[in-house]
Amino acid sequence: MNRRRFLSGVGAAAAVGVAGCLGNGDGDGGPARPFPDAEWRAESGLDVAVLAERHAEALVDAGGATLFSTAATSHDGDAEPTPWLPSQEYEAAYDLENGRQHVRQELTKTEGADVSELYVTADLALIRRQSGDETRYARRAVDRSDGDFASAMRAEVVTGIRVEGQTADGETAYEGLNLWNPTSDGAGEVRGEPTARFTADAFEGERNVPETVDTASATVHVYESGVVPRLEQSWAGAHDGQSASVDVDIDYRDLGATVPEPDWAETAREETGD
Repeated sequence: MNRRRFLSGVGAAAAVGVAGCLGNGDGDGGPARPFPDAEWRAESGLDVAVLAERHAEALVDAGGATLFSTAATSHDGDAEPTPWLPSQEYEAAYDLENGRQHVRQELTKTEGADVSELYVTADLALIRRQSGDETRYARRAVDRSDGDFASAMRAEVVTGIRVEGQTADGETAYEGLNLWNPTSDGAGEVRGEPTARFTADAFEGERNVPETVDTASATVHVYESGVVPRLEQSWAGAHDGQSASVDVDIDYRDLGATVPEPDWAETAREETGD
């Protein structure tokens, strides 16, 4: 599925935290720092490598999870700049016990439907593509071990936290929270569970949209276990002769939940059967 660079290297943050007084304070009248002895802390910031490992391990151990993300984009010109990231929703659900995966991407500012879906089982991948009033189906065989599935999940669930890539010289590089300056900003809460909240106001990476980052901000919530339930980040600046902004929210949720077969799967099998 073409994700149009939606989640490539996105970095941090959250939004619906509630300030609180959990954990120990700094002793200087500043905000409390929940979970002060957590291994994923690094003084007032984050040890991103440790955080990514704890987060991924917890989601895999839970047997599955859902990554749900939205991108809201805007530009001030009449014509869409190039390249561009359209506003969209992206959802990827994993169920390790049953060997199922369901991915759905929808462009949200279009006149008609623009939705792509992928449903994967142990031996078959079914694809559904809706464009306007037209719906098309496809299938392909899958040869994937349980270990391959867990590895694919582990790689995706660190999106926004610590995505591994390579430099032009072939060296290993990471994109994610390491490109920001996350600093402890007190306590929060996500889905009824207390979190440590970190905020950032400086982004040191490169982006293709917007191509020049003038302002940026990010927030990340972390459970005591190291799970990152919610991230939010924003960039604004010049892009292809216009001013543009990109806001990306990421939620990691539904830990341990199963993935049901989508209601279109049987139709896809019938439409694409031998």
